[in-house]
Amino acid sequence: MIPRFFIPLKEINWQEKKASLSSPDQLHKISRVLRLRTDDQIVLLDGSGIAYNAQIISLLPRAVQCRLLSRRALNTEPDLKITIAQALLKGPKFDYSLQKNTEIGICEFIPLITERTVVKFEENEVGKDDDNRIVRYQRIVRDAAEQSERGIVPIVRNSLSIEELCKQNLSSYSLKLVCLERSQINGIKEVLNSVQDKIQKVLIVIGPEGGLSESESKLLTVNGFIPVSLGKRIFRAETVGMVISSILFFYFNELK
Repeated sequence: MIPRFFIPLKEINWQEKKASLSSPDQLHKISRVLRLRTDDQIVLLDGSGIAYNAQIISLLPRAVQCRLLSRRALNTEPDLKITIAQALLKGPKFDYSLQKNTEIGICEFIPLITERTVVKFEENEVGKDDDNRIVRYQRIVRDAAEQSERGIVPIVRNSLSIEELCKQNLSSYSLKLVCLERSQINGIKEVLNSVQDKIQKVLIVIGPEGGLSESESKLLTVNGFIPVSLGKRIFRAETVGMVISSILFFYFNELK
C-alpha cells in the first residue's frame, strides 16, 4: 500500500503541481521508519476528501518536497456523521478507542470527565494541560485516518463534563444516545426501529469503566438523550463505541 499523509491545504499547490511536508513526526516516518527515497510515490490528503498522487523529489532535514501527479475525490466517508463523547479511560485505553473508532468512520470525538473518571497519566505526561493532550489525541486519529484510507481527519474537542456537554448547542444532532449497562431500557434495535425522522448526525455518550452516575444519566435523559442498552453482556468501556457505531453504520446501510 502506498503511504498516505494528511498535510495542511496551504502546503499543496495544485496549479504548480507541488507540495511539501514539514511535520516532524511525518518527516521521521518518511525517512527513518518507511525509509522512502527520491522518486518514491506517496499519497497526500488535504483533509477535505481530495487525494493527490505525489512523487518525492527531495528529502531535506526540515521538509520533503513532492511533485503532484494527479488528484481525485475520495468516497470513503460515511454519510452518517457520528460523534462519540466518551469518558477518559485509564492507560492506553482511550488512545485505543480513538484509533479504532477512527478506522470505523467516526467524525468527531469529545473526551468527557465524569464523576467516576479515573485517569492516571504516564510519567512524561504529568503537568501537561488539556490542550497538549488534545494535540496528541489529534495525532492518533490522524495516523488512524491515514491507515484506514479516510478522506478527513476526525476532530477531537476539548474535554467536557456531562453538565458542560448538556449546555452545548446540540440541536444539529438527529439522534442522541447514552449507553447504559445492565438496565431495563430498550435495546439498540428497538430504539433504532422507533426512529421516524431521517438520521444524519448522531451523538453517543459513553461512560467510564465504573459507568455514569445516576445523576449524570438523569441529566442526559432530561436533555434529550435516549438511554440504550447493547444487550445482556457487558462490554469494556473502550469497546462500546466500536460496537454501537458499527451497529449504526450497518443499520443505516453504511456497511455494504
